[in-house]
Amino acid sequence: MRKFISLTLTLGLMITFSFAQFTQGTKSAGGSLSWASTTFDGEAMSTTLSIAPSISYFAIDNLSASFNLNMNTFTPEGGDGETSTSFGLGAKYYMNGIYGGGSYNSSTPPGDDAEASATLIIELGYLYGLSDNVYLDAGFDYHMGMGDNKTGGMMLGLGVATFF
Repeated sequence: MRKFISLTLTLGLMITFSFAQFTQGTKSAGGSLSWASTTFDGEAMSTTLSIAPSISYFAIDNLSASFNLNMNTFTPEGGDGETSTSFGLGAKYYMNGIYGGGSYNSSTPPGDDAEASATLIIELGYLYGLSDNVYLDAGFDYHMGMGDNKTGGMMLGLGVATFF
């Protein structure tokens, strides 16, 4: 009976640890698309459209290095739209469909006299398998401005990621 329980536990752990395990050399492409509308006292104040593609490479098993791009278009009610772009480098560690990591983003806000700013992003998320190598990516990000950039915030998001 002990051998059966040991064998069952060992096989269960092997199956658990084999889920969403990515090997060295695996590549990933993914991204998210989001839209937000802000209202105050029932009147539209602004809309924001964000497009955030990313690519990753697994330098070692379960650890990816990534490059991401984030494009935001902010349109105040009755005004012209302004677009900001940020580029980032980061890393994520994956285990059993859960990942955690961080990235450093540098952005150029809209405007002629705007200065570039930096943001540190801490990420935590879960990959839900849709099919072989295609996952729904549900995550939580904490953004923290660095230097003169005192902005920060939290974000919940959904995206799609492919691994090949």
